[in-house]
Amino acid sequence: MTLEIIKNQIDKFLASEEPGVLAIKGEWGVGKTFAWNKYLLEARNENRIGLKKYSYISTFGINSVDVFKYSIFENVIDRKLIGTEANVDTFKKNSADLLASLGRKTVKLVKGASLLKDFTPAIESFSFLSLEKHLICIDDLERKGAGLSVKDVLGIVSLLKEQKKCQVVILLNDGEEGLEDYEKYREKVIDIELAFEPDPEECASIAYSDNTSTYIRLRELTTSLGIRNIRILKKIERLVNLFLPLAKGFEPEISDQILHSIVLFTWSDFCSKSNDEIPPIEFITTKGYALLGIGDEKASEQDKKWQTTLHSYNYQLTDELDLILAEAVKTGYIIEEDFKDKASVKNQQIIASKSEGSFSNAWRLYHDTFNDNGDEVISGLYESFKENCQYITPTNLNGTVSLFRELGEDKKASEIIGIYIEKRKEETELFNMEENNLFGDIRDQEIIDRFNKVYSQSVTTETAKQVLDRIAGKNGWNQSDEVVLANTSADDYYNLFKTETGHHLSSFVTTCLKFGQFGNASDQQKEIANKATEALRRIAAESEINKMRVKKFGVSIEKS
Repeated sequence: MTLEIIKNQIDKFLASEEPGVLAIKGEWGVGKTFAWNKYLLEARNENRIGLKKYSYISTFGINSVDVFKYSIFENVIDRKLIGTEANVDTFKKNSADLLASLGRKTVKLVKGASLLKDFTPAIESFSFLSLEKHLICIDDLERKGAGLSVKDVLGIVSLLKEQKKCQVVILLNDGEEGLEDYEKYREKVIDIELAFEPDPEECASIAYSDNTSTYIRLRELTTSLGIRNIRILKKIERLVNLFLPLAKGFEPEISDQILHSIVLFTWSDFCSKSNDEIPPIEFITTKGYALLGIGDEKASEQDKKWQTTLHSYNYQLTDELDLILAEAVKTGYIIEEDFKDKASVKNQQIIASKSEGSFSNAWRLYHDTFNDNGDEVISGLYESFKENCQYITPTNLNGTVSLFRELGEDKKASEIIGIYIEKRKEETELFNMEENNLFGDIRDQEIIDRFNKVYSQSVTTETAKQVLDRIAGKNGWNQSDEVVLANTSADDYYNLFKTETGHHLSSFVTTCLKFGQFGNASDQQKEIANKATEALRRIAAESEINKMRVKKFGVSIEKS
């Protein structure tokens, strides 16, 4: 049943004052409640609702008939207030109207709000009597408490229709357990049952009704992935609205990348756990150039299916900006400074890609043909790389190097690594592999080794003593501190430990040893601990008293 038919049926139901029961059934999450509220608000705005009072009630957790009946009364509002929730003021008015209908003497008493609580038993007893000619929506029928049966609910619904002349709408999930009584009694109670089965395009139109360029693009992207869950669609909207203002001033491609990636990552993060046809977000964000067929990874049959899904969505490569977006999807918040840094770098690349002879255009020789043009691809990328390497990220360098190696061009692969280092050697942190390769997307060993060497030679030169003076006994240090300590020889550690005296000596020793005790210690951190340990063993060998002093740090005197 199309949304147009459903909307027409709902509109007819709302416009009438005739009592009746309308049920709307559909899968969990496809937007039944969202659509109902939307169509109801539109009808209110256009003055197309026949009955004057409205009550929305969720049966979630309600455990008795009395509480259910009272909750309907408690949530009654005037139809002019549809779009707002019932509150204390609406409850006071409903209570006053009810008590007034019971007799004049009660009117004076209920004028004082403080006295209202004294009449709670009376209100509870008579509240259901006041529900005459009301529009009532009952939601979450399948989530009712154990003390309230579906049969009881349907009995009350029938009473509301037949005796109280109400219109009742029931929203329920199709295929849920515990609805056997609904199926058993539906013919006796339900007048109209609508199958709410919107396709992905219709779900997108429910969630994104505005016709701005952003929402048109969102509808296009979510429809292409077949997303029907309104909660996911609204989460996408929230994240997009967080990021798009930060993209102001950048090229329009940045905004489109936000939309394109946020849709994919949110769909993946929410749906992959229950559907193995959907690629997990970890798969998407760690594949890099493997999605382009470059690299020596062995892809499983499942991986191949996921890669086909990503290609169909026109997702080809995870870059540094995508990693920021993926993290925001998982955590629900963004670090604006990190986003702006990565977006600025990507923006420069986009500007450069629009120039003649750009690196992006050179890659088109690889992407856009099945011609046997390996030499042309290598030549085009090589020449373009030399001209544009200031705009190329380490990840893109790795992808290009991997392609060259697979095509038998190891020499040129080494050459472009050297060109990259030479032209960007002043950008010290660019070569910091601890910070820039957190996701392991730089895998070429030559790149890793040469970057590490450049970074080690470029960091601020401090002595081990200066570094330890600053970080000993603290939990914080930076990558350059590790480089200094790892480059310190065992002889230098021996001299440092022998010449230092005072309480800070123990702090120096324990700080160095601590680097080797991390569960995920890097090779560089292990090297610090190993060199310090070697120095301590030499000290222990000098005398019995030093052997005792070294042993207190948990150092094995004998080499294993």
